[in-house]
Amino acid sequence: MNYNESLNGLNNLCKEELITVIEEQKRKIGLQEDFLLNISHDLRSPINVMLSILQCVESEIDSEGLKIDEKRKNYRGIIRRNNLKMLKLIDNLMDASKLEKKYYKLEKQTIDIISLIENTATSIEKYAELKEIRIIFDTNEEECVCGVDPQAIDRIVMNLISNALKFSPNGSEVLVSVVVGEEKIKIFVKDEGTGIPEEEQESIFNRFIQAKQNKNKEHSGTGIGLDLVNYLSKAHGGKVELSSTVGHGSEFIVTLPLIILKNEERNYQLESRSKVEQLEVEFSDIYF
Repeated sequence: MNYNESLNGLNNLCKEELITVIEEQKRKIGLQEDFLLNISHDLRSPINVMLSILQCVESEIDSEGLKIDEKRKNYRGIIRRNNLKMLKLIDNLMDASKLEKKYYKLEKQTIDIISLIENTATSIEKYAELKEIRIIFDTNEEECVCGVDPQAIDRIVMNLISNALKFSPNGSEVLVSVVVGEEKIKIFVKDEGTGIPEEEQESIFNRFIQAKQNKNKEHSGTGIGLDLVNYLSKAHGGKVELSSTVGHGSEFIVTLPLIILKNEERNYQLESRSKVEQLEVEFSDIYF
């Protein structure tokens, strides 16, 4: 065996070892993500049990007309809010992991997406009013029939408005607007908050990365919500972008393709009870 043959043999051996190392690393990452999904699923059960018990206690108190002092009432509110906050974190983590591993299945329907977004923005107004923030909705079309997953669009809009409210000062405005084009539809959520530094904007949609502005107790978080928005937008064949200047607020733009599904009807209706619960979970981490 000459020198060149020996060198080629060594290179082939190195390549095989490298491939083995990469495959083993992928296997370990897959196991870690599966573990996160399983543990997240297991965490949801006790939280739901606690929320159910708390709901029963509140119902019993209301029905019997028992008087509870303000301190105990405040403690119950803290328990509920923190349970909902944990539930939101777990749900976002599970859904983001499922989307990354392509386990998440979109349930697309042909609906009026303008009406869906407007209803979601309207239902959030009571949370905005607690900070004296005004939500303004605007659109260039009164109706736009499009094939999307209604629950996913709901999550996108709620996450973006929740983020806007969290970083907006009292007395400001949040503008939610929809622009319908020939082939695409764009959803804009603009706030008058602190803005995001340019060096942080590229990483804002990465999992577990949260912009450093207002990094105090009230505004800390994992950033999983924006990661979820990114994955849900891509799952629809779209994208999400950010335009922000420090001191002048931020604007998130979601672009989705205008697609009409075949043999589909507009039969999507939001259930008021599930909608209320969904909103409570989504806005549980905003301290007013």
